[in-house]
Amino acid sequence: MTAVALEPVARHAPQARRQGPSTARAATGTAWWLSAILITTLLGFRGTLAKGTAGFDLSHAVHGAMALGWSLLLIVQASLADARRRAAHRLIAAAGVVFAVGLLASSVPMLHTMAGAAVANAGFRPMGYQLLAMDVLLLVLFVALFAAAIACVRKPAVHSRALASTGLLALPAGLGRAYMGWAGVGPIGGSHLALLTASALTLTLIVRDRRAQERELVYPIVLVSLLAIVLVFPLMAAAPWFDHAARIFAGA
Repeated sequence: MTAVALEPVARHAPQARRQGPSTARAATGTAWWLSAILITTLLGFRGTLAKGTAGFDLSHAVHGAMALGWSLLLIVQASLADARRRAAHRLIAAAGVVFAVGLLASSVPMLHTMAGAAVANAGFRPMGYQLLAMDVLLLVLFVALFAAAIACVRKPAVHSRALASTGLLALPAGLGRAYMGWAGVGPIGGSHLALLTASALTLTLIVRDRRAQERELVYPIVLVSLLAIVLVFPLMAAAPWFDHAARIFAGA
C-alpha cells in the first residue's frame, strides 16, 4: 500500500517543482553588481571628488551624501538578505526611507539649478533641457520602484528586484561622465550610452532569472522603462510645454 501511495507523488513531483511558486525567491548575488555600479559611479565623479570641498556647494554635497548612502544601503541590505539575516535586514530598513526621501528632496535644488541655467543661456538650453528631462524621468522611475518595493515588502521576489533596480538609475550620472572621457562624447551622448548600458545589464538580469525559472516582471518592466526614457527624453525636452514648465520651475 505504501508503494502504491508513493507512486503518484513520485510521478508528479517533477511537475510540481516546475509549477511551484518560483516567484517566492528573492534575487541573490545582487550585492556584487550593485557594488560594481557604485564603483563605476565614483570613478565617473573622480574629477569632482579630486577637488575636495571646492567641487561641491552645500546642495550638491547633501545630494551626493544621500545618493552615496542609498547605494551603500542597497549593497548592505542585499548582503544581509543573501546571508538570511532577516532581523538585521529589517532593523536598518527604516534608514532606507530616510535616504530615499533625502535623495528625492535633495534632487529638487539640482533640477532647479539646471533649469535656471538652461533658461538663462540659450546656447546651453537644448542640452540643458534634455538633461533636465532625463533626470525628471529617472526620478519618476525611482519613485515608482521605491513605492513598488514598499507595497510588496512581504513579497521578497518583487521587493528585492524593485529596490535593486533603483541602483541602475545611478549609471547615467556616473557612467555617463565616464563615457564622456572614454569615448570623447558630450553629456547627451554619454547619457545615452549609460542608459543603454543599464538596459543591457537589466537584460542580463532577465536572462539570469529565466535560467533560474523565475518569472517576475520587475526587470522586464525596468528594461522597457529605460529604453522608453532613451527615446522620450529628447522629445520631451523639445516640447513647448516643457519649456514653459522649466521657465516656471526656474523662477519658482
